Amino acid sequence: MKKPDLVISIVNHSNPELLHDCLRTLYATTRDITFDVWIVDNATGGRGVDAMRRDFPQVHWLFNTERKGFSANHNQVLRQARGRHFCIFNDDTIVHEGAFDALVRFMDENPRVGMAGARLLNVDGSIQNCTFRPMSLAGQLFDIVFLPRTLHFLKQLAVDPAQYGHEEARVNWVLGACIVVREEALAEVGLLDEAMSPLGNTEDTDWCARAWQAGWEVAFCPEAVITHLTSRSFRPSERGPDKVRIELWRTRLAYFRKHHGRLHEAALRAILVGTLPYNSAVLTQTLLRGRMSLPEYRKQLSTFMGISRMGLSARV
Repeated sequence: MKKPDLVISIVNHSNPELLHDCLRTLYATTRDITFDVWIVDNATGGRGVDAMRRDFPQVHWLFNTERKGFSANHNQVLRQARGRHFCIFNDDTIVHEGAFDALVRFMDENPRVGMAGARLLNVDGSIQNCTFRPMSLAGQLFDIVFLPRTLHFLKQLAVDPAQYGHEEARVNWVLGACIVVREEALAEVGLLDEAMSPLGNTEDTDWCARAWQAGWEVAFCPEAVITHLTSRSFRPSERGPDKVRIELWRTRLAYFRKHHGRLHEAALRAILVGTLPYNSAVLTQTLLRGRMSLPEYRKQLSTFMGISRMGLSARV
């Protein structure tokens, strides 16, 4: 049997309405390629699944009996599906006309590209950060620390400006909401690193870095446009620290250890611990000035404390 041009892997977490809309737009806008859609139901209890199976009987389903992380879920599909190209794709997305047609065409026209990402938009139509420069210690410092308004530009230094243009570009890494990988590149680079994303955090950075290391290019395809509703799959709890954000920093520690060694990991740990007093002082000042509610103050402070403890923990 001939392989489809593209296999699209999606994880169903707890937003069946969003996933249903994603499937509607995906099938309505993809016209020029052959493709298979695989959905991993992440032990959701089946809410909304019957409706999706009724409306899209061609979808392949896998059902977890217990919750698994982002990488582990997608790896189930990457191991068993067959296609010329594969795509890990978020459920909180809206596919624009011809986006996947453009991505497959781009891959076929650029045989040295092993992975490619689409242009991502916010719900208001503005450009969402989706192309990035190499992850650095300075970038981590600017990311975690509160900066005065005049220095906010420092938080954008990690973003590759290619995302604002209309030309294809080679970039260091692309956001994991939508990454297309060539079959041959997948065979050489390997699956997503499950230690990098029990929730879904730094697996995209690691995957793209490994593609470059294996001799493949990573690219941005602006012709393919997708609206990404931004982390609707993982919503922080209303009370207590933001566990998703704390987990993000754990995976970044794992990334620096894997790609830069223990000295860089130790430096990042120092950043996570050393910035706590300053960030706490800024939060307290904001509270005293009446610019933040007490519940929000407690939540943010407990989150920063959790990140700092992560810096001191032996767990990576």
